[in-house]
Amino acid sequence: MSENKKKRYEYKLNLGRTWKGELIRKSFYSTKSKADARKKAERYRVRYELELLCGSDLEKGKVFFKNFAVPCLERHKKPFVKGNTYAQTYLHPVEARLIPYFGDAVMGDILPVHVQEYVNRMAKEYKPETIKKDIAVLSFIMQNAVDNGLCKTNPVAKSVRLPKVERAEKVAYTKTQYKTVYEFAKNYPDGLAIMLLLETGISRSELLGLRWEDFDSEKGIIHINQGLVSYKDVDEGWVTEADGLKNEYRRRSIPIVEPELLKRLREKPKRITRSPNRYKPEITVTVDTEYIFHSPEGKPYQPNNWNNRVFLPFVRELQKLHPEIPRLSVHELRHTRASLWIADGVDPYMAARLLGHTDLKMLMKIYDHTDVNTLRKVLEGSKT
Repeated sequence: MSENKKKRYEYKLNLGRTWKGELIRKSFYSTKSKADARKKAERYRVRYELELLCGSDLEKGKVFFKNFAVPCLERHKKPFVKGNTYAQTYLHPVEARLIPYFGDAVMGDILPVHVQEYVNRMAKEYKPETIKKDIAVLSFIMQNAVDNGLCKTNPVAKSVRLPKVERAEKVAYTKTQYKTVYEFAKNYPDGLAIMLLLETGISRSELLGLRWEDFDSEKGIIHINQGLVSYKDVDEGWVTEADGLKNEYRRRSIPIVEPELLKRLREKPKRITRSPNRYKPEITVTVDTEYIFHSPEGKPYQPNNWNNRVFLPFVRELQKLHPEIPRLSVHELRHTRASLWIADGVDPYMAARLLGHTDLKMLMKIYDHTDVNTLRKVLEGSKT
């Protein structure tokens, strides 16, 4: 067959519809194969969509960071991660820091030296962990720009030096301090949630995500099936939702072995009486609650609200009576439970399973809390 009579392969690309509803289609041809025609079509689709996002700036070769960054995330991250992960890990760093700094820069003009300048300036104000996350998001956006022909190379290069991340000192209660805090929680009005955190090592998200159906009252077991998270959505404002768990290992069942804790969980009412109108408190209604630990209205508790209304007041009252007790965060209560389990001789694999860790790497960090006396007991026990 002569060169002029080679077969032409066609691939039809759908590009959406016009405002009248008419289908927008474009054909692409190749004398090699249909797959080659499809590749040409996909390259065109990327360019076409970029033009829709960036307008005439693309034709001028000047796509600004402020016009590209958020659409890039909406297209390549938002559909594939959880809502709170997208809002906090990706969107917030871009809107809060990266756009204010790189916003007016043309994508192709951003160089490694500019990235290093960003790192050096931000290091004076933010923690190394924050800067590291910012640069990871920036690298993702710039690599996407490279893939779409807006940059020759990714400016987040190997030459960019990040500030050293200092390993934070882990804090946990000693066994004596734990007993003091637990006894205080028993007599505190909202202490049941604190008691459960101390005894099980569950996270705040998992605590607030516990529904009545997750508690097997007869067998004394709580089933961790979801976590409650809160984040700011661009369109909906603050959103509180049950957003699953971090990974499959977080789905677990934990026996409640402390008698007082189990008794109080069984006695906690599932129905509450509240006033739907704060201006007419004399009018009340009775509602069934879905979550074990809920807001005064019986609704899911926004995590930060729970922290401000329940946990922090608890800590303040605790320190008034026991100023010698260190001020721990909710997450450090989890560290406390891990360190006490290890100190009491619980097998590390069992402790990891109860905490919902994927492996022993995270659990090994809690050995920083293990005092010398505990280590001595372990060694002495190994010789008997």
